[in-house]
Amino acid sequence: MNNLYKTLKSLAFLFRNNIAVFRTVYFNFHYFPFAIATKFPVILYRTIRLKKNKGKVILDGHPIKTGMVQIGKKTYGFHRKQDHTIWELYDGTVIFESGVRLGKGTFVHVGKNAILTLGQDTGFGGNAKIICDKSITIKAHTKVAWDVQIIDTDFRATVNTVTKTKNYVKKEIVIGSHNWLCFGSTILKGSVTPNNCIVSANSLLNKDFSDAGENIVIGMDSNVKVLAKYITWDSTCDNEE
Repeated sequence: MNNLYKTLKSLAFLFRNNIAVFRTVYFNFHYFPFAIATKFPVILYRTIRLKKNKGKVILDGHPIKTGMVQIGKKTYGFHRKQDHTIWELYDGTVIFESGVRLGKGTFVHVGKNAILTLGQDTGFGGNAKIICDKSITIKAHTKVAWDVQIIDTDFRATVNTVTKTKNYVKKEIVIGSHNWLCFGSTILKGSVTPNNCIVSANSLLNKDFSDAGENIVIGMDSNVKVLAKYITWDSTCDNEE
């Protein structure tokens, strides 16, 4: 009787808070054992579109409770009515710790064999893109503003037309704990940030800053320049580090 009361209480919470009730019920019972699913640990708001529901979702936080992960909640006043939150999980794995918030308009793509880990109390403001085809780890207490892109793949390989060497298409991304990724920033494959780091607005990261020390601000100037020569792209290879 006590378990029934807790389940009914959780359902009442879903109906009161602009939540996509049936999609929330489906998501939880699809990914979790019955005893966990009845607690509705993952809450989906009405902007959510479930495009692909394969792979695994793991909850790495205790206690398991209603709404410990929330996806698609409106967090900013400028969100448009047509901004949809997209969930696209292929045969990969998503690991949620407690207190994860993905704001309205966030696009989540996790490819085959890829692993996306979102640490405790991480929050995305909205209209972000998380494209994970290898491994993306965002550690605890990191805050992500709006229009931020985190992408661990180039999608296509490139080849040096002189040396014939091919690049690695996919590389792991690791965002340290207590980071602040400001609006419009882009985090590309191979990026690593230390703990207690700020990535300034509209910056682009594509390398390892783990040796730069903590309590730093990472940014870039606005100069546009040629970054490499003798490079073409190759759709036939998919190198990985």
